[in-house]
Parts: sequence; structure tokens; C-alpha cells
Amino acid sequence: MEIIDLSWGQLALSFIMLLPPAYILWHYDTGLNRKLLTATLRMVLQLVFVGFYLEYLFELDNPWVNSAWILVMVGVADFATIDRSDLKRKKSLLIPIFGATFLGIGIVDLFFLEVVIQLPKFLAAQYTIPITGMVLGNCLRSNVIGFNAFFYSLRDHRERYQFFLGCGATRTEALKPFISQALQRSANPTLAAMATIGLVSLPGMMTGQILSGSSPMIAIKYQILIMVAIFSGTILSVYLGILFSTRFVFKETDMLDESVLKE
Repeated sequence: MEIIDLSWGQLALSFIMLLPPAYILWHYDTGLNRKLLTATLRMVLQLVFVGFYLEYLFELDNPWVNSAWILVMVGVADFATIDRSDLKRKKSLLIPIFGATFLGIGIVDLFFLEVVIQLPKFLAAQYTIPITGMVLGNCLRSNVIGFNAFFYSLRDHRERYQFFLGCGATRTEALKPFISQALQRSANPTLAAMATIGLVSLPGMMTGQILSGSSPMIAIKYQILIMVAIFSGTILSVYLGILFSTRFVFKETDMLDESVLKE
């Protein structure tokens, strides 16, 4: 069974469903309708642009071009991570977090695409771009939670950190409980999704494959693979991001340079 294509008119019709929530937001003076309009317009423009670009990308299917697109995706995610974590755009954070995210995504991509799926063509666009996008999108959310938890917990509990240092702990040893807390918080949303998937929610990739005519069992296999990839990418990117950034955001006294924080 082929998927039903939507006309632009049908797609425009779907926006009618935004009217009830828009009215509720207006009635209770939330001030969110302007943001709703901006977000909707940006979503449409960005997705239409990406749709046209991906058609070209899939047709070309060049591993170097695909890798360049992944670099762009990671770069955008890098700035978004810094901003949403309430951190400042400084080289001491931008470069290590970019490197950590790219390395984490690269390891996950190469393993799952080339070792597990065993693509007939290296970094084939049909698999590389959507899988990377799904993993990176979830890593972005977890990175925001993890980095925010790490840096602001370190600031709010600086006396505890100083106590560890005063007792003879190295910087790595003193940071261990703060890294542990950051990893816990960043991993919890993905673990919750993994524990309830199929019973509470049907993920986007699985439903997309089923709608396109794939066997539900094939869709389930890919969804399991994706969830494992997402969790692995999440932990790798958060851990490596903290590990790399700590080499640049601490003073010679082993104290955090709080100028990287917005507050």
C-alpha cells in the first residue's frame, strides 16, 4: 500500500487545528500567540527548504556532501545547545561541545550504518541523513539538560567542590559527582521513552515506515536500532562535551570560570 500524498491545499487545511489552542492562549493572556505564529512560519519555511535540499542530496548521494551536511547540522545544534543551556557563546564552550557532538554522532553513525545495517554504499543519504537527524535531535535535548545541570550545579555547590579539592582530590575526582548528576538528568528522558515505547507512544520513524508501506515488524526492528543509537549518542555527546569543555573553562586555581554562565 503506497503512502497517500498530501496536496498543499490539504496541508494548509491542517493549520485550522491551530485555532483552538491559539484562542485558549489568547483568552488567558499568555502572550504566546506571537511566538506560535513565528514558530509555525519558521517551521514551514525551514522544512520546505530542507525538503527541496534533501531531494537534491538524495539524488546526488555523495558521501562527502552528506558528511558536509552533517557538519552543518552539528554546527547549528552546537549554537542551539549553548543558548538553551543558558551558557555564553564563547570559544571555550563552542569548540569543545562541537567536537564532542560531532565525535559522538560520528561514532554512532559509523557503527550503526556501516557495521550493523551494512549499507551497500558508504554513508548512503537515504539512511545517513534521517538517522543522523533523529539521533542529533535527541542529543540536542539531552545536551541542554546535561550541560545546564553540570555547570549550574557546579556554581551553586561550589563550596562542596572546594571541599573535595581541599581534601586532596584532583579536579577530575572533585568533578565526578557533578558529572554523575548531569549524566543522570540527561539520560532520564531517553530511558523513560525506551521503557514506555510501544505502549504509551509510537515513535515517528516507526509510524513513518508503516505509513510508507513497510512491514510493522521491519519498522519495529529499525525503531529498536534507533533507540539504542539515540541513547548511545546521548551519553557519548554529553560525557565528551563535559570532558572536553572542562579543559577550557577552569582557571589555574581549578575553579570554574563563571563568565561562561549567563546568570
